[in-house]
Amino acid sequence: MKITGTNSLAKYLSYFAFFIFAFCAVHLVYELVGHAVLYYKHQSGSQIFPNTFILNKNVGWTRNKWTIPMDQLLKFKINYPFSSVQVVTGVYGSSQIIYNSLAFLFLSLFFFLSYKTLKEMSTDKIFNPNAIKWLKHFAYFNLIVAILFILYTVFFHSIDISIIFQIFFSGFLGIMILFVVDFFKKGYQLQNENDLTI
Repeated sequence: MKITGTNSLAKYLSYFAFFIFAFCAVHLVYELVGHAVLYYKHQSGSQIFPNTFILNKNVGWTRNKWTIPMDQLLKFKINYPFSSVQVVTGVYGSSQIIYNSLAFLFLSLFFFLSYKTLKEMSTDKIFNPNAIKWLKHFAYFNLIVAILFILYTVFFHSIDISIIFQIFFSGFLGIMILFVVDFFKKGYQLQNENDLTI
């Protein structure tokens, strides 16, 4: 099987990336709706959807040395609809709500840009302006994420290994994709020159 072009690995990977994007986007929207419902419950004292959107001091956490100090804090738990399978849980009003939402926003954008890039690589002419455009977007997205993690580390957080890994991964990926963009530009230029000579 070919890596690029029609009926290639790029085509099937683009379907996979779209599936992951759709899952992450639906998950993000559901989580945001869940937090809106929890906010409404907190403000009004309502008990709507009591088994799906739980807001209480006891949301079923196991008692251990990490959770016992949080016994008196208000906690939340969002389950998938019509099930007891947990989507997300945490201390209500904490930065975890923003962090979880940003994480799924990042994943949604990452896999959407992956999908668009791979889709362009599954055409007959992979050196095309759309492929260059989506590769650039993908590179800049990763570089922006690396910069945001650096700013987050400087202003809000002490340095730890997971943050350093995220900065390195996003920054390195963004720089590597910029090299690929340059390669695609040269390939597109040569392809156009070749088409003109024919």
